Amino acid sequence: MNLKPILTNLSSVPWKQTLQEAWGLFVFAAFFAVIFNAFYAEGIPLKVSAPANHHLQDLLKNNISTYPGWKTTASKTTAAAAATPIHLESDQIPRLSLVGAKNRFDQKSAVFLDARSAEEYAQGHIPGALEFYADDFEKFAPIVLPQLKDKHQELIAYCHGSSCDLSIELAKALTNQGYTNVKVFFGGWPEWKKANYPINTGDQP
Repeated sequence: MNLKPILTNLSSVPWKQTLQEAWGLFVFAAFFAVIFNAFYAEGIPLKVSAPANHHLQDLLKNNISTYPGWKTTASKTTAAAAATPIHLESDQIPRLSLVGAKNRFDQKSAVFLDARSAEEYAQGHIPGALEFYADDFEKFAPIVLPQLKDKHQELIAYCHGSSCDLSIELAKALTNQGYTNVKVFFGGWPEWKKANYPINTGDQP
């Protein structure tokens, strides 16, 4: 077969013009397809959606803090806590768990205040905790408050645990005095002692 005549005819075809026409046709077709897809009810979605982060959504929905020191009012309360007349949802005093209290004790980042009586304080208290009997606030305030000069210092009140409201009353009184970072170690002295954490005895911190 003689291919020379065929090759001669192909060499005379205007390739550049043909490619330009083909490219123009392709661009037009692509543009038309996009426009049609946009207005077609069952068109193919052009945007790929990222997979939903269900874990993050659950955390945001339930407002759960992952910090171990906090015990939010949204968490389940114990029977003893539920039996107290304190309304955790309305007093606005943050609660700390045993872990949170111990973390702050180890870091020496907060001042602990023992809201129990002088006799109970002397029998045993958290090392460094200041004696501040909540039922005798007027007596102890002139002694303790001058030691708490920074109104933004983190203060942690505690007493007999979840069945005791002395720490809550002390925290409220301190808040009324202008202290802005007052919290309650709600497990209090019983939880601390049960965990075999350090204790001091006597009338000195």
